[in-house]
Amino acid sequence: MKRDSPAQYQRFLESKAASESWRKMQEQNDDRVAADAWIGNTRNVEAAEASAMSNISHTASPPPPRTATPIRPTAFASHGAGRGKENDTDPITAGQEVPWYKRRPDISDFASEMAEKNRNVDRDTPSTETALPNKYKHLMNKNLDDSSKIHKLDDDVGTVSSKKKSGVFASISKSALNMRDANGVTSTSIPFSELFPTLYANDSQKKEEKDRKPVNPAMMYEENQFEAYHEAMEAVFADHGANKAISKFEAKGGEEKRVVQIVKQWLLNDHRIIDQNSVKERWNNVEQVWKGEKWMTGIVGERGEESTEPRFICELKAQQEIFLSKLLEEDESFLASGESASSSDEGSSKRSGDLASEDIENPICPILFHEITQHIMGTLGRYCARRARSSPMVVAWWKVKESGLLLSKSTISTYLYVVSLMGMADSLGSSSGIGISSYPISDNEKGRVVDSRDAIPEEVATYHDLASKPTESSISLRVKAMACKGDANKAEELLVAFQNSIEADQSSDELMRLRTYLPILKHYCETGEIGSALSLFKRMQYTPGVILEPETYVLLIASIAENKYFCEKSSPIEGAQHLGYSCSNGPGLFDDLVAEMSCDVLEISSASARRLYNSLAVGFQNESNSDNEDIVVSTLKEVHPLMSMPVARQSAEHNEVVASRVSLDRSTGICPVTDAQQRLIILEPDQRIQLHDDLLNLSTEQFAKYAGKKSDDSPNRAREQLQKFSDWLNQRQGEPFTAIVDGANIGYYMQSFDKGRFNYHQVKFMVDTLEERGENPLVIVPHKYGYSQFYSTKREHQRLDQAEIEIMNDLTKSGKLYRVPPRCLDDFYWMLASVSDQTASRNARDLSVSNNDPDHRFPGTRPMLISNDQMRDHRLELLEPRLFRRWYGCHIVNYNFTAFVLGESVAGNEVGFSPADFFSREIQGNQCPDNGCWNSQAWHFPVSDW
Repeated sequence: MKRDSPAQYQRFLESKAASESWRKMQEQNDDRVAADAWIGNTRNVEAAEASAMSNISHTASPPPPRTATPIRPTAFASHGAGRGKENDTDPITAGQEVPWYKRRPDISDFASEMAEKNRNVDRDTPSTETALPNKYKHLMNKNLDDSSKIHKLDDDVGTVSSKKKSGVFASISKSALNMRDANGVTSTSIPFSELFPTLYANDSQKKEEKDRKPVNPAMMYEENQFEAYHEAMEAVFADHGANKAISKFEAKGGEEKRVVQIVKQWLLNDHRIIDQNSVKERWNNVEQVWKGEKWMTGIVGERGEESTEPRFICELKAQQEIFLSKLLEEDESFLASGESASSSDEGSSKRSGDLASEDIENPICPILFHEITQHIMGTLGRYCARRARSSPMVVAWWKVKESGLLLSKSTISTYLYVVSLMGMADSLGSSSGIGISSYPISDNEKGRVVDSRDAIPEEVATYHDLASKPTESSISLRVKAMACKGDANKAEELLVAFQNSIEADQSSDELMRLRTYLPILKHYCETGEIGSALSLFKRMQYTPGVILEPETYVLLIASIAENKYFCEKSSPIEGAQHLGYSCSNGPGLFDDLVAEMSCDVLEISSASARRLYNSLAVGFQNESNSDNEDIVVSTLKEVHPLMSMPVARQSAEHNEVVASRVSLDRSTGICPVTDAQQRLIILEPDQRIQLHDDLLNLSTEQFAKYAGKKSDDSPNRAREQLQKFSDWLNQRQGEPFTAIVDGANIGYYMQSFDKGRFNYHQVKFMVDTLEERGENPLVIVPHKYGYSQFYSTKREHQRLDQAEIEIMNDLTKSGKLYRVPPRCLDDFYWMLASVSDQTASRNARDLSVSNNDPDHRFPGTRPMLISNDQMRDHRLELLEPRLFRRWYGCHIVNYNFTAFVLGESVAGNEVGFSPADFFSREIQGNQCPDNGCWNSQAWHFPVSDW
């Protein structure tokens, strides 16, 4: 055991002495003759501890040796019988001398010694030793002459185990219990409250509960909320950084140490200091401040009538004064207990009541109190943010409000993030609540009033806006709260005002996001206010920073379908045509909405597909079968949201509402239900330019990672080299390139066998085949493959044979081989070449080849890119998905042939070409050949997880 101080060492000795005395007491109970008082009472725990004190009092000065003959009785004597005198011999130990440390004094020795000590102590002098409990005082008044009379003790406790313990403390010296008091006097007395704390715990606890003022149940925090808060706060106090900061305050001593103790006690207190009505009234004043004319500018807007300080600061200071006075007046009990514990640690002799009185006479310094509290509450916010736990914020936010605490900007921003998680399951912690329903608003059985989690995010947003200025995060929380209360119109007005403030402030970098608008849009869709939802959706499309997701489109389209606005005979949506839609209802409105969706969305999820299906089933559920071919019929039935939709293969009727899962023919792209054929959508001219610029930007990022930091290389070297290549393509004269060849991919094709290698014979074979089919190829290879020897991808040294060297030189001289500069990625070069305009050589000609080309050339876009690369490189993920998907589908052409072994190949070997995609995998609408319903338009939605 580590002995850090004399006081700790003293407690160590006391605990060892108590253990030794307890062991000896058990041996004594086993071997001693049963007397009247010990028949049923020596098993009493408290009486046994009193008996143990006799052993302690005799160990300090061992008695002289004497002959002892312990009795080992075979049966207990009857009630009232005394100790045996004549037949008290033991055949084993009779006649033997027993050492002093094995002798067992009886209870009369203890009483005699205690009585003798009382006769020698001045009764007028106050004792510093803890008084003996009343139940043992009869031992002090025992008639010493009647040594055979033993007073009977209480028998209200169970028996004590008689199992002997090993002599763990047998090595303690006889003087181990010698202790010195404050005057240096040696004493063997040990305070009973320290030796047997269990005997006195109940008395001290009752006294503490008696001194503590009763707490109104309405002031108590809800149990689950406080447990979550207390768990988090305990973790904060155990944090190394927080402890280090708190220790700096305590190290200053005096007032700082006292305030730290008070702050800790208050933060861990399980009830409120200020009643809820007072805090609510104060917060209503804060809300009025926020609703002033200049709320957008934060605290510099409204000011008090007689003060130059902002009204928000004035309200907080007023709350601080009330709180600090209530803290000292109403919580004297827990402050006293806290200071008492602190004093006992230092060995102070001051009583807790005196400290409490001193606290009231010396008010707490507000600045110091809030400085310490701000640091702790900031650490709590970061703790909750890192673990995505919002449950502790319920109690924490109340303590902020009742104390009038002014949080720092960083802390309130952290709180803003944490409270935004309310209503969702906390990611960690068994005490975390799930949803608002986990925290009821009232608890009538306990008589408590519980904070509603609904109001906290809005209050934190108000606090944030007044302490600094509104941001998109705070406005989003406020909008969400308003929408939950059904006040979507005011929430939309708030968004308009905030958007105007952003536009007016040229230095502002705030941007509206999808999450800012989404709560209002959901409210309009759920309540059936389709006109308002459509108007808001149109504003979202033109708002910078709002990126519409597939689920957003599905939400709007499904809500319109459920309200039957896609039926031909439905009533029109008010204001739809003013928003730019060609139709206000019916299939035309569906076409307009999905056409907008196809510009922003490539594919949807299976959950969204089921949502669209069910909404159409609800919207057309009244459409029944009819013999009239002009009437639209529907056979759709709702499916369970978790059920998998079956694949439809049967052709639909021309007047039937179609909403089904289909599998398209990859070679034709024809739908088996609607007979509509999917198209291969090519890149538009502006999209080609955007992809060209994106590749230049990616080359810079790639070079920094691929080549590393070189002292002789510019950070823009890769971009500059790629731009030179682009300029060369645009400026070169002659025939334009119609086929770009991925040289490395061709050279290593099917070369995974033992003697496989980069093979220039395969490259020549591909170039010759393309030229035979009327193409003008350009082979692009990494820089190392332009030499006669290099290290292959297998990390093996490869030397080109003479035939391969001649192939390489011939391709270079004819201008059909381009070596990528060193430390540059060849992928960017053949991708850029495929979208290059080749201005001089093309001369604005369309190089595309139709399906019925008379020369039997491979149909499709030119230039085509010959490669089997699956484009799974993570670097290409940075490209815009729609551009990359369209480029891949239009330009990539896959190939196959029999691999070469060195320069040899099988007879009749030829190259087979196939497009990477026969149709574009994105949302698209195509005409139905049978001129059926939906204005002869069929829309297909690729599903990502089907």
